[in-house]
Amino acid sequence: MVKRPRGTRDFSPEEMEKRRYIEDVIRKVSDSFGFREISTPTFERSELFIMRSGPEVVDQMYVFKDKGDRELALRPELTASVMRFFVEKLKNYPKPLKIYYLGPCFRYERPQKGRYREFFQYGAELVGGGVLDSDVEIINLAINVVRRLGIKSFQLRLGNIGILRKLLEGSSDVNESLKFITTEKFDDLSGRLAADGLSDKEDTILTLAKLKGPDVLQQVKGIVGDDAPEEVEYLETLGESLKGYVTDDIQFEPAMVRGLDYYTGMVFEIDCWELGAERQICGGGSYSLADVLGGEAIFSTGFAFGLDRMVLVLEEEEFSFPGKAVEVYVIPIGEAMRENARGVLKTLRENGISSDMDLIGRGPSKNLDYANSMGAKKVVFVGEDEWSKSSVSIKDMETGEQKDVLLDQLVDVLSK
Repeated sequence: MVKRPRGTRDFSPEEMEKRRYIEDVIRKVSDSFGFREISTPTFERSELFIMRSGPEVVDQMYVFKDKGDRELALRPELTASVMRFFVEKLKNYPKPLKIYYLGPCFRYERPQKGRYREFFQYGAELVGGGVLDSDVEIINLAINVVRRLGIKSFQLRLGNIGILRKLLEGSSDVNESLKFITTEKFDDLSGRLAADGLSDKEDTILTLAKLKGPDVLQQVKGIVGDDAPEEVEYLETLGESLKGYVTDDIQFEPAMVRGLDYYTGMVFEIDCWELGAERQICGGGSYSLADVLGGEAIFSTGFAFGLDRMVLVLEEEEFSFPGKAVEVYVIPIGEAMRENARGVLKTLRENGISSDMDLIGRGPSKNLDYANSMGAKKVVFVGEDEWSKSSVSIKDMETGEQKDVLLDQLVDVLSK
């Protein structure tokens, strides 16, 4: 037996119905916000991701050589690919450019609940807009997706990485210091700050790292003082713009650090407590990436959702996913009626009615059992007596009611 690779999954019809429901909601909400869908290659030149995150990212990627000896990689995330596409082809589109995308990504890491080596992302980017309006719009889109999906319990966590970047000015490796903060390796952070002559910033940074809550911004102002007043002020203004318009439930985290190096300003995450320790379903923020990839510097803000986690949280909340069972099942009564049954089936399908028929030659009783197991709403019996009267018999699988219907009225009756 050949088994599927570790960290990948097969999706049953029932599982695909859940995922397609989520994708349908995503597309409807994104379209309603004026975002347009794009798609990028599943594999890219590996240098694209190395330029963005450094050579250490190679250990987490699926990297290979093609027949031209070019080093390629399965994409570990989508923002870099999207911004490469922007620099290469989309930079002359009218601004602001509002785009979204869905697709698989690949990372070589230890599989666990909600984390796989092949996983699926939904993301959106807003490029070239005003800073405050763009950040409000992108967070509004993310929150609306969560609400339209039917997720009940979630919270927005909001920060500004610009505060820490300002405090770390003069560091020989700002991104390394940020990683020490997000991984809570405070001894390593202390050593780095001392080596860079920034030990006087240590108490401020450690205090900020522990400060979280809906009403902490006044404290942050007092702690930061003159080191990053504009960044703190922006976080406060953004929070005020979101409250009442997008959501009133905001957890401020002034020392929030996202895992990607290119974030420059606002950063945010959306948590769902039903998922336990791995509760994050969305993360994003404002960033500078176009100039790193050879284009001109331009303000960008965006987010990415883990589609797999969206499924998990809805399952945990016992959400009732809409199914896509066959609506009508056609049963020929006897072999002589099989060709007539195919004609009925053809008519139903041509009129947009989801329908199927017996393909094995079962008897009526077993066919009814099969139709019930498939979730069919109606059964159409094609029998000799009814056919001689230009009619068929319809059975309602929920009520058990059965009646004869003329063939030329069948589509209208079933459509109702």
